[in-house]
Amino acid sequence: MMKILIAPNSFKESLSSIKIAEIIAKELSNEKNFQLSVLPLSDGGDGFLEVIKFISGNEIIEQKFSIEFAGEKFIAPVIFNKSTKEVFIESAEIIGLKKLPQQKRNPLKLNTFPLGRLIQDLLKSKNSYSVPFFEKIVIGVGGTSTIDFGLGAVNALGIKFLDNYGREVEPIPANFSLISEIIFPSSFSHPTIQSSNHSMTQPFTQSKMQCIVDVQTPLLGYNSAIDLYGPQKGATKEDLDIIKKGIEIIIELMIKKNLISDFSSINGAGGGLAAGLKIFFNADILSSRDFIIENIFRERNLSEVDYLITGEGKFDIQSFEGKATGELIKKFSDKVKRIFLVSGKIEDDVKNLLPEDVQCFQLIDLFKDEKESLLKPEFGLKIISKQIKSYLKNEI
Repeated sequence: MMKILIAPNSFKESLSSIKIAEIIAKELSNEKNFQLSVLPLSDGGDGFLEVIKFISGNEIIEQKFSIEFAGEKFIAPVIFNKSTKEVFIESAEIIGLKKLPQQKRNPLKLNTFPLGRLIQDLLKSKNSYSVPFFEKIVIGVGGTSTIDFGLGAVNALGIKFLDNYGREVEPIPANFSLISEIIFPSSFSHPTIQSSNHSMTQPFTQSKMQCIVDVQTPLLGYNSAIDLYGPQKGATKEDLDIIKKGIEIIIELMIKKNLISDFSSINGAGGGLAAGLKIFFNADILSSRDFIIENIFRERNLSEVDYLITGEGKFDIQSFEGKATGELIKKFSDKVKRIFLVSGKIEDDVKNLLPEDVQCFQLIDLFKDEKESLLKPEFGLKIISKQIKSYLKNEI
């Protein structure tokens, strides 16, 4: 009996990891010699909540909240787990690229304010007993359209940013160079701020916060998250220069305020969202690797897997920087007979870095161009699943 683990990540802005796993499993399920285990992945980005629902079973309650982002109004889901007393938010459902048409993607003009407003609404609803009780807010950070260092979110939670004239500044990256002061509400406390003006309890005394991050890349510096992911969010080279200079100004201000000591360890996930929430609200940052081990693989015996089928929309050098698929390949390489990597596209420069037991399948190879492959991902996955099935049958 062949033991096959199907554990894909989502194809960003295309198919969820659960849908991908369903397509592959359906093609393989009619073989009596195949024993299938299905574990859809999430590294905090697109499809995070669907995976939470998949692994949580009957313990979850889903509620909807109204969101307004970049002039777009929509309803976003939030999931409560009754047994763990956690509430789960997917940043991609609030401020994600998938929520914006191409013409509205401009990280200079966007920020994470809607996410902070949702957190504020959750806290108020908790206090009025209109939502299930929770002790921890868990945010999947990934697939965002923003690069604002989380300042929009913390602004929604009561922190103000002023210019040299004492006027409040909207914390979008285009305005960062105007900010000269950070004002904390009287109800705010921070471990490094001992002033009597900041003596009261902060909003998260009764609710911890945790961010699940898909990358470990630093926000600034060589090969920064801004440079790597900014173009995907619609930023031009000139935009990136403005954003980086603006964030450097904010960091200098944070250092003066004793919020941080330097910028070297600032996480770049979600355009700095996780880092901003950590700095201002002491949010815990958990890597997707640890999240997968602690939650998705928890209480599952995976020691006897013979074959692994995994993948994501685009597999490139960043996939080895903490993303779920790269971490899974590291975990199972040399422990299984073969790994099947199924992606929309696999960059040439990363193919030579893959272990020898990895066999690559690209949707783009099945179509005349990348655009067509993006329009017909389900069709492409069915063809690749048949190819994998044929290979496995020959191994019996």
